[in-house]
Amino acid sequence: EDEAEASWLDDADYASYLNGQTVADTYLNVQRVIGSAVDAGCDAIHPGYCFLAEHVEFYKLAGAANLPVLGADLSILPEVVDRFRLAEHASKLSIPLIPASGPIPADDDGVADAAQLGLPLFAKARAGGAILRIERLEDVPRVVAQVRHMARTASADDGVFLERVVTDIRQISTVVVADRHGTCVYLGHINGSLQVGYRTWVEEMGAVVDAALHEKLGQAAVRLAQEVGWVGVGTVKWALTADGGWYLLGFSARLTTGYDLVESLFGVNLIEAQLMALAGDELPWSQQDAKIERHGFQVRLLHGDVETGTRLDGTLKILKRPEGVVLHEGIDDGGSCTPNTDPLLLKLTVTAPTRHAALVQAKAAIAELEVEGVATNLAALNDVLGLTDVWSGTYNTSTLPKALFMSREPGA
Repeated sequence: EDEAEASWLDDADYASYLNGQTVADTYLNVQRVIGSAVDAGCDAIHPGYCFLAEHVEFYKLAGAANLPVLGADLSILPEVVDRFRLAEHASKLSIPLIPASGPIPADDDGVADAAQLGLPLFAKARAGGAILRIERLEDVPRVVAQVRHMARTASADDGVFLERVVTDIRQISTVVVADRHGTCVYLGHINGSLQVGYRTWVEEMGAVVDAALHEKLGQAAVRLAQEVGWVGVGTVKWALTADGGWYLLGFSARLTTGYDLVESLFGVNLIEAQLMALAGDELPWSQQDAKIERHGFQVRLLHGDVETGTRLDGTLKILKRPEGVVLHEGIDDGGSCTPNTDPLLLKLTVTAPTRHAALVQAKAAIAELEVEGVATNLAALNDVLGLTDVWSGTYNTSTLPKALFMSREPGA
């Protein structure tokens, strides 16, 4: 309901009102979304890059209503969203995996598996969409139950497993595009390590790993995509450790949130490529075409208080936007921000011939942004882009949380 008057609705031929104020009641309500598509006379549904994009049951129900979902091939989707099926495929290819438990039965509290793996651990949803960290053995039953509930809401699959925490990693995603004729290419790697609370603030693409690792990760991603029979656009996620190790984190069976960063660097239309591949057309690319010669950053303006992690009701009074950069906006001036609306307000993308130039442009663009009316991460973003580890390219998933924590220390 908070988005009923949003300006982006003006671009639609038909807008359907999803009665409700929470994500669970609206965008995650499979029946309402499919019912709206039927009422509108749609031929198909594009799932975007969030919400129902990897929801297997949604694909099945939409298909039963003669509404194909143009995000992935339903016959392949379970092979990648189910972490255990994906692990079996990766094991065949000798792709390294982080130690993890099997699926925890519904009547099992997970304590025995946790004790065997050792703490700290992540409790993760089998089909994605939910993850919580566990530090103490006595917290295992409660957290497992909580993740099971979150998973049931997000994907209708309440399977849960435990995975050992690997600290201070670099989280790298390899973008893969494949058609039904045997062509599969990787479009480089995205560094999404600047994140907190599992939400990414900054993504970087270009020479984010050395040449040898660039090729190793790319070839592994292509082999995994071909092993599962992947068609369309997806991302293979890796954890890179300080000792040179690399491990499979997962396979996102959807457009990456930073797809516009990829498009800006390569001059391609990923959604067009996705639709072509799923329709059975041959991709006009080879791996030789997928050379990246520029560098880019995508910075994300988020609603919320970075010190408390809360998102209070508010109205965006002013949003002054920088010029000369690629902007994707999720809110209008005067728009409502609530705990129920998506915190992503704006994606700002810059590219340049070198990493240094791109980072300078990103920092300059952030300095031009002005926000009034709601709490955001704008000031913190400016500080983060000034960190020595960011300028040197040596940051990892601990960099942003440590920077935010230190900024709240007395005298910091």
